[in-house]
Amino acid sequence: MDVTTVNDRHLYEGRVVVEDPANPSRQLELLRRVVRFGPPGWLTVTAAATEDAEIELYPVGRVLAVTDLREVGVPGHRSWGDG
Repeated sequence: MDVTTVNDRHLYEGRVVVEDPANPSRQLELLRRVVRFGPPGWLTVTAAATEDAEIELYPVGRVLAVTDLREVGVPGHRSWGDG
């Protein structure tokens, strides 16, 4: 997916790699996360799109990769929980 097609009003499922807040020389790989691009300058990340899910915010300067994106709730896009 071209990053220019991503906007901050949609939720996506995908893989996120960030710098480890405890040790910036290490990386954390977050698989099967729901992400939102925003608020400006931040990436919003959660393990599930439910009201009780813990939400984490990462400054974009510490986000190393966001890959395997699929829009949440779009017919024809396979969700992590499907099959």
